[in-house]
Amino acid sequence: NGPSAISLSYMLAGNRPYYNGSPLSNEYLARRLRENMGVSLLEQDLAPLCESLEGRSNNPVALLFDSLFHPEADWGADIPSALEWRHEAMHEIPHVVLGKTKPGGTWQKIDGGMQTISQNSWMELPNVPFKEWLAKRNREMPERKSLLGRATIADVREYYGDYVKTQQLEKRFQDFHVVTSVQQVFHVHSRLHVDNDNGEEEPCCHNVRRNHTHFWEVRGYQAVFDDLGESVGRQEFCYLTPHIVLATGTYDIPNRLNVEGESLSFVVHCLGEFEKQLSQCEASTTADPILVVGAGLSAADAILMAMESNIPVIHAFRCKPTDHTLIFSKLPKAMYPEYHYIHSLMKGHEVSELYKPLPRHSVKELKDNKVLLKCRRPGTVTWFDVSAVAVMIGSRADLSFLPKEGRHLGRVPDWPVDSKHNIIDVDAYSYQSVREPQMFAMGPLVGDNFVRFGIGGALGIASHLHMCQKSEYM
Repeated sequence: NGPSAISLSYMLAGNRPYYNGSPLSNEYLARRLRENMGVSLLEQDLAPLCESLEGRSNNPVALLFDSLFHPEADWGADIPSALEWRHEAMHEIPHVVLGKTKPGGTWQKIDGGMQTISQNSWMELPNVPFKEWLAKRNREMPERKSLLGRATIADVREYYGDYVKTQQLEKRFQDFHVVTSVQQVFHVHSRLHVDNDNGEEEPCCHNVRRNHTHFWEVRGYQAVFDDLGESVGRQEFCYLTPHIVLATGTYDIPNRLNVEGESLSFVVHCLGEFEKQLSQCEASTTADPILVVGAGLSAADAILMAMESNIPVIHAFRCKPTDHTLIFSKLPKAMYPEYHYIHSLMKGHEVSELYKPLPRHSVKELKDNKVLLKCRRPGTVTWFDVSAVAVMIGSRADLSFLPKEGRHLGRVPDWPVDSKHNIIDVDAYSYQSVREPQMFAMGPLVGDNFVRFGIGGALGIASHLHMCQKSEYM
């Protein structure tokens, strides 16, 4: 129930995008759209509209949606959306959104005081400009400020929760629902399906049975809370559906080093656990340092948090600090000064008594608040005393509810799905799985790790389901 799923729910609820006629720098795209003025994008063939588009996503429909929703965003422009949204109730498609948390997904789990990587406008969902929402919120709560066009995590997750309420999507969302099993079923004649509007079971209609080779049986449990908000039990659920969309994100399971001692209590793998470790560390330049492993933004966040607490850091990373693939080189310096400061420390251009870079180093062993590091060249190994270890080397989706954990879905079959190295293989325009008909994936699972591109998948999926609806294939 993160931003990708929220956007899809918005479109399935009968909210349809139209080109509003605003000028576009891509004249070919503008001409194509003008030829079909008054026709929703959900009614148009998306493939021709995606021709000649380039950008920071490998998914053509994500680029199309971004070109219209955030025109010229990669050039730093703040141009109003070229989309108009109209609610057309006759086009609603019944659906339900299952999430482990409140609406917002992973955004509900991150430290609220941290700032987002993306600009404010890149975090927004259809028809509710984030800038206007945030301005209203800041007027109501003037003590809350944002820096250089970037919001805090708390702002973003509040925006997503508020969006679900104001856009009247709440009845579609089933929060604190954990999916434990998704499997195909082929004999549904005597089975019941769940009506997603009222949650009641009713017989599958003849048309539904006739038009699908199989259904998806989705099982899991719902957390039950008492009046004080304490979890007091579980209630099982089961849905039977012709179509299923995977929008889990890829932040459930932190990646591990797979070295001896990694399960010891002083080793953590996410920023939430790291915050707790920080509170137990001695704030002194002479204290044993914290080891941070990794060269991405999560590692940089951990370093910033430690240094702000006056706790020394040893930073081990496998690459050279000048490696062109590092994310820091892709971030505008004026907007992300704190990350460029960390990058300067990594390269030795800046110096701090609280920070020691160890480029081209890897962890070999962990034990008793000690860590064994190996330098790639000349191959020497050294023991360091540390107060804690933060392993920040990415994460992956928890697809344990799928057969074979979804390994058959990736572009490299039989390997775990990974947002960087092995995304789910989907049709470029419908986002339907190449290997599992009637199953769709969106967001980080298909390589779109930024919100502005992840929500573009909603256009492709909603378009396909609308075509199914028109042909009575739902």
